[in-house]
Amino acid sequence: MPFSMANRSPPEPEKPPPRCPHCGGADTALKATRNKKFGSAALYRCRSCEKRFTPGSTGSRGKTYPINEILDALTAYNRGYSLEEVSLRLSSRYGHKVNPSTISRWLSTYERIATYRRLREKGRGLFTPPQIIRTTKLYHAQVYEFGYHRAKLAFLREGALDDRRKGDTKFAPLADFLEAIPKSCPHDLFKRDDGLRASRLAKDFLALDKAVVTEKTNTATDIAALILPGASSNRDRHPRLQRFMLANDSVTVAVEVPIWLTEADIAALEEKYRITIIPKQSIDPENPAAGEKPRFITGHIDFLQVRNGAVHILDYKPDARTNKPFAQLTIYALALTRLVPGLKLFDIKCAWFNENCYNEFFPRLLLPSPAKSSAQKP
Repeated sequence: MPFSMANRSPPEPEKPPPRCPHCGGADTALKATRNKKFGSAALYRCRSCEKRFTPGSTGSRGKTYPINEILDALTAYNRGYSLEEVSLRLSSRYGHKVNPSTISRWLSTYERIATYRRLREKGRGLFTPPQIIRTTKLYHAQVYEFGYHRAKLAFLREGALDDRRKGDTKFAPLADFLEAIPKSCPHDLFKRDDGLRASRLAKDFLALDKAVVTEKTNTATDIAALILPGASSNRDRHPRLQRFMLANDSVTVAVEVPIWLTEADIAALEEKYRITIIPKQSIDPENPAAGEKPRFITGHIDFLQVRNGAVHILDYKPDARTNKPFAQLTIYALALTRLVPGLKLFDIKCAWFNENCYNEFFPRLLLPSPAKSSAQKP
């Protein structure tokens, strides 16, 4: 078929100009491009303080090799390739040789964010590098790349994922749920336009006056600060961050995890917590006897982690200071309690983050105590 305008994908949103690292000003302009030993770097000028700078994370400045090349090396090594194999892969991709000793130094430099290294050898014994991460494209109105780390799920079943809680296998059903998603997920539900997306849910059912948010920085913010400046566009930010964390940290077990709540699930949760998540609507407002429209909610969890005896639901928000997705994250947590046998709301923490801050809360604090008479799933 000849190429036409109709076949073109919509243009990717451009990244905004970088802020000045000296004064924080947003009025910056590209001044020039300077050559480096490997590749080139953009040189910007700040119109506020007149200083020049090269954009990028603090951890990438002054490096001989481009940060994206270093990150690719970390990912390849943690997937299970040897130093020599990583060296050959980089040489093939970037057109110049990188010594294994250089890659070894990178691993030491970034060991704080690439924590899967402590589990790597055991993971290599279970899966080959191409097998260790399984991804599936989900065509849910738009395309999502659901992925899970097979070795981490195996460790989760063994109670070996978290050194502090060896032998704890209570989250093993979560591994079963994640592996079954490609077949068990009601994909048609995600393509319908008569349901509600979790990200658009009103927060009326929550007791926000009881919200306790802990703001901090952690490994997630450090990884975001290192990776995101190298994203080619805003659209590339999410997948770059997801791919890196899934392969390189020791706690991210899955990304772009689909969740769903049917009418039966919503009704059970509303009875359990004595709340109204979504008001019911008549099929025909002029004829109440016609019945009510079945409700359903769908969504996708950006990052799913297991650490410190809890399941952590993370959402990346570029505008994390002002965008507070309490309803979205709480619904994700409630959905998991319906989808994963034995998982309780008490076991779940939620957070939204960007490269500057990580905001964490307990979703159970935003809901009334469960009704004692409820016979529904906890």
